Amino acid sequence: MKNFYLLVLLIFSNLIYSQRINPEDVILICSNQEIVGETPQNTIYNDLLTGCSGPFSPLTSSLALFFVEIESGSTFTFTISPQGPIDYDFASWQNPDFTNLGLSDRGSQNDGVNTRLYDIGLSLTETMTCEAPGVQPGTGAATVPGFVRYYDVQPGDGILIAINRWSPEDAGFTLSFGGDAVLNCDILGKTYEKCDLDHDKKEAFDLQLIRDEINNINNTFIIDFFESITDARDINATNSLPSPYVVSVEDHTKKIYARFKRSNGLYVKTIEITLIANEQPKVPEEALKDALCYQEIKEGKKVATFDLTKFEEQLSEGHINPITFTYLEPVGDAMRPITNPTAFITSGQKIVIHMDINDKCSAETTLTLTVNDLGIEPISLTYSELCGIETATGIQYNLNQTIPFLLQNKDKEKFNLQFFTSRQEAENESNEIEDPTKHLVPYDQVQTITVKISDDNTCFTFSEITLNAMPRFRIENQISTTCTPYPLPNLPEGYSYYLKANAEGETLEGNNPDHIYYGPKTIYIHAKKEYDLPALNDCTFEDSFTITTEGCIIPKGISPNGDGKNDFWDLTPYGVLNLKIFNRYGVEVYTKKGGYKNEWYGQSNGNSKLPSGTYWYYFEGLTGVYTGWIELIY
Repeated sequence: MKNFYLLVLLIFSNLIYSQRINPEDVILICSNQEIVGETPQNTIYNDLLTGCSGPFSPLTSSLALFFVEIESGSTFTFTISPQGPIDYDFASWQNPDFTNLGLSDRGSQNDGVNTRLYDIGLSLTETMTCEAPGVQPGTGAATVPGFVRYYDVQPGDGILIAINRWSPEDAGFTLSFGGDAVLNCDILGKTYEKCDLDHDKKEAFDLQLIRDEINNINNTFIIDFFESITDARDINATNSLPSPYVVSVEDHTKKIYARFKRSNGLYVKTIEITLIANEQPKVPEEALKDALCYQEIKEGKKVATFDLTKFEEQLSEGHINPITFTYLEPVGDAMRPITNPTAFITSGQKIVIHMDINDKCSAETTLTLTVNDLGIEPISLTYSELCGIETATGIQYNLNQTIPFLLQNKDKEKFNLQFFTSRQEAENESNEIEDPTKHLVPYDQVQTITVKISDDNTCFTFSEITLNAMPRFRIENQISTTCTPYPLPNLPEGYSYYLKANAEGETLEGNNPDHIYYGPKTIYIHAKKEYDLPALNDCTFEDSFTITTEGCIIPKGISPNGDGKNDFWDLTPYGVLNLKIFNRYGVEVYTKKGGYKNEWYGQSNGNSKLPSGTYWYYFEGLTGVYTGWIELIY
């Protein structure tokens, strides 16, 4: 049962409601023949309202949209018949504005499942124009629930029909027409637009794709395209257009005409097709940049005044039509138009230049503004602690190693670099780091170094270096005297475990139940932190530790009786490579090659149950060769 919402004032509904319909989503119908439609699927339209539903009970987004044009007659009806016992709704508009649809002037959101009357539409005998959601017979429903009053029409009127599948079940429908109206099968225009993305001053339109789109559901029409409407209306015209059809950017708009014929050769209708080739603004191959020395200080920042329009002539070069420029700057997560592009004051930032031609095809490029004359962009980088030298109290860094990256490989002789431990000190040029080749950061401290880069023209910029003086992670040798395995602990970021040196072999994970080890075993710890500059941070660290396990005793017996105690012969601590078990007569009864842990529970090689008794064993482990006896007791 649909929720029923109180009807709000109609004028209020129109004020708060506006829906733009893309004509490309509407199926044009020009024949009074019955239409067979598939199950309406999800669309972008989720707020279509009937005139009596109120703003809080829209149709669902499962819609099929149709449009008809009246050629003659004075009354128009239609019937929507679901192909199953499910609930359909509808809304319709006479002479609608697709850019601002508003409330429908006909519609029904009656519950067909509840009334057991599933057909809906317009009727010549009904008087009410709208049925609200969930109304019951005798309490607001039409005489025949689902049907409302017909349209009074005149030639040239257009009707938009929105068929809405309310129920979640899939079912198609048929759409049939009534009244004395005859639908117009001539000139129901359709427009296709393309942008000249490759800037070759032309665009090719695939007429076959257009043909497939404008044909009916079963593709029964034979469609040809012509440059004149006279030819399109001539059933015998043969000068149809080839595909692809090219429209130049300079011509901009071309009208062609689609002639519809039935398979028996009879003429059906002509549709006007408008093809528009829009010029696309060309984005420069290299990002735009502008740099100025600072001109004044505002709010503690060195700023300069830029004329953002200086690039308009360059960006307009080679275009046929004038470009409209809009300049945008980021404000939080949004972009804000710049109101004074000829005198834009900034301390340096990246802005966006939005370009469009005829309010159609648009393009954007960025303009980076730098307040200096260095030709160097300020950057922030992280310098790995693995590249520093361990001392007793901290990590010692050679900050000069970062200079090629700070200068972006420009000639060092043209610049002066000064290192400071804070931005304020850099701005005041106080407490400069005396020897950047031996800068010590205490362990477990994160320090941000501000680098002032300047030239002889007093222009400068600031860059930053992050130093995280984490001590090297090591693990001492591990000795267990209770025959317990050693679980590998979690590692810091950038560190990994290996079974071989130089980061070779299997990578192991900390805190993983599969990665616990008995000794003797050597584990290698390898670290590398590339951050965002691998060439700068190409430094590694490696250490190892040994696991030793003592106190392990070979079990002297097993009792595989299913009680969960001593059911298996567990030799896990010994790292068994090969195992052989013999009976008292020296006959080999069980063999395991290629690694053994605790698989023997008294079975033979043939997987049969061995009798209770004393057995002899021989196995090769990581720590040596072992022999002895074991008692099997059930």
